Amino acid sequence: MDQDSAYWKKGVRYTALSDIGLRRANNQDSYAVKIASNARQWLDRGHLFIVADGMGAHVAGEVASHLAVETVVQSYFKRTGESPPQALVQAVYDAHRIIKEKSRREDAYRDMGTTCDAFTMLPQGLLIAHVGDSRVYRVRDHIIEQLTFDHSLVWEVCMVTDLPFNQAPSYIPKNQITRSLGPTEKLVVDLEGPYPISIGDTFLACSDGLSGQVSDREIGELLTVFLPETAAETLINLANLRGGPDNITLVVAQAIESPATTQEVDAELKIPLSSWVVLGTTVFLGIGAIFGFILGNIPVSSLFAIITAVMIGFFLMLTKKSLFEGSPFLQIIQSGGKVPYTKTSCAPSHEFVITLSKILQELREATKGQQLSIKSDEANQYEKKAVKAVESQDMVTAIQNYALAINHLMRELKKLSSKKNK
Repeated sequence: MDQDSAYWKKGVRYTALSDIGLRRANNQDSYAVKIASNARQWLDRGHLFIVADGMGAHVAGEVASHLAVETVVQSYFKRTGESPPQALVQAVYDAHRIIKEKSRREDAYRDMGTTCDAFTMLPQGLLIAHVGDSRVYRVRDHIIEQLTFDHSLVWEVCMVTDLPFNQAPSYIPKNQITRSLGPTEKLVVDLEGPYPISIGDTFLACSDGLSGQVSDREIGELLTVFLPETAAETLINLANLRGGPDNITLVVAQAIESPATTQEVDAELKIPLSSWVVLGTTVFLGIGAIFGFILGNIPVSSLFAIITAVMIGFFLMLTKKSLFEGSPFLQIIQSGGKVPYTKTSCAPSHEFVITLSKILQELREATKGQQLSIKSDEANQYEKKAVKAVESQDMVTAIQNYALAINHLMRELKKLSSKKNK
């Protein structure tokens, strides 16, 4: 992750994690984070976040997802002549083309594919380019909203039959997707947004390894009570404690303040003194070319004219970000569907406290049964704080401490497991 960007990263707190899960031989998920590094990039392209869930035999899915995130990042930032909505969608199409071409050339990668969720946080709001059944959520004011449509057989049937997405017939395969980068012949990329961003909004992009095991409400409650880093760790632990049948990947981005003041943007876009020196030299050379022509010295006039043209190009290159600000949006893009597709209350609840308490107890019992030597003093302290919080009806503190106890035990288990495998 590009944590070295200057003050432009201060407007967003983010984290990204990927876990192999408990039943997969390799991790076929990929992610990318690209934080704007200057004023021009913030205005034109914003901060970019991507999650891709690959599919295919052997390492094909891993290759597909890696190609997707790599291509989208490169293409999105190279398409400087296009608006962010156009560039984001076209970048996903570029990834689709490259994956398809590699699949056709090499038998080992035949029919490989991947989902792709790319969202960018811009001054004008949030934009999402989406293909597949990975998801993008927004959490705001104790409400979690799904901002993307699952390109899956289940959701397609629900849309046609006008059924709520959580009431699909059980006989419909849940893991059958209808759209992906690579295999889909006539791909359509969903573009959602722009959605205004408020301070405190939290956005999550995740593979179905998370959303298939942890409910929207639980995801929202954890993103409400924790900063992105701790929330991400807890979400992955919950998915694994519920079987971890798939790879689990997530990117969390929280708007914490305005990315830059007007003064900072103006300073970044101000034409530097060196550019004015170049302009002055260019004018002088231009005058020399004119006088040379008037005096009939064509060779000198031609030389000065050529140098002047080069200097003009150099000046424009140095100052283009200041002279040609323009609007980051050439057109307003309306949402492609009935967004949000789902909307769920995620206020910290006693119900979730009970769930976490049970998970903690089951985890303790599981470690005892395997006679594992787990250091649980810290987890015990968290649990005591959680019990006191429940007694005082402080659900936020209760959720936080039960989750921290679970995270501690999971870290200890991983340490023990790595020692045994050595």
